[in-house]
Amino acid sequence: MDSTTPFLEVRQLYKSYDDGLVPALHDISFTLRCNRIYALTGSSGCGKSTLLNLIGTLDKPDSGAIHYEGKSLSTYREKAAFRRNYLGFVFQFHYLIPVLTLRENVETALLTNRKFNNRQREAHARQLLSDMGLAEKCDSKAGKVSGGERQRAAIARALANEPTLILADEPTGNVDSKTAIMILNGMRHYVEKRHSTMLIATHDPKVAEIADARIVMQDGHIIEISENPGKGILC
Repeated sequence: MDSTTPFLEVRQLYKSYDDGLVPALHDISFTLRCNRIYALTGSSGCGKSTLLNLIGTLDKPDSGAIHYEGKSLSTYREKAAFRRNYLGFVFQFHYLIPVLTLRENVETALLTNRKFNNRQREAHARQLLSDMGLAEKCDSKAGKVSGGERQRAAIARALANEPTLILADEPTGNVDSKTAIMILNGMRHYVEKRHSTMLIATHDPKVAEIADARIVMQDGHIIEISENPGKGILC
């Protein structure tokens, strides 16, 4: 697929909680294309995380449809297998196992991947960590490195199975500006290398700088979708 091909289509999504008493999303429709980064912005509580959860099959919409490469997500019987084979999740908190090294944490995402033997799994984990500027920290325990280093390792873990769709929820929310730039440049590099698609829910203006397009939400609605012709690598 190239950048003009619809990769993921969201059609008229509605979502509420507490038996409909708490509305979350209203008539959400948009299209994502390959080889692009999208910044999903809006104030807290506008529905960004709810939308990511629906796209990531962690929750179900009340109505509407999500199509991945032309196929409705509702037709995938094994949602866990779909997530494992196609999706990468990046969260604001790293959720690494502190007693394992950074390399071992990344390798945990590959344990059921038959494409890699033990040696290939280790080499792949080291390369991903190197891409995130952590080559010298591969064998350090996760509990012994900084918060920014743990977050970069968590992103390397999210990319371990070479996902075609990456969903990121405030990936730079708990790191300093220098680390945020390293994270975002690493994510941009991955998208360009793998021709994947990334949707980042964020309040960080730096994300908008590297994104190809911006999707703005307010009170459960999309109020703006705009292109960013000036996107690029951050310095």
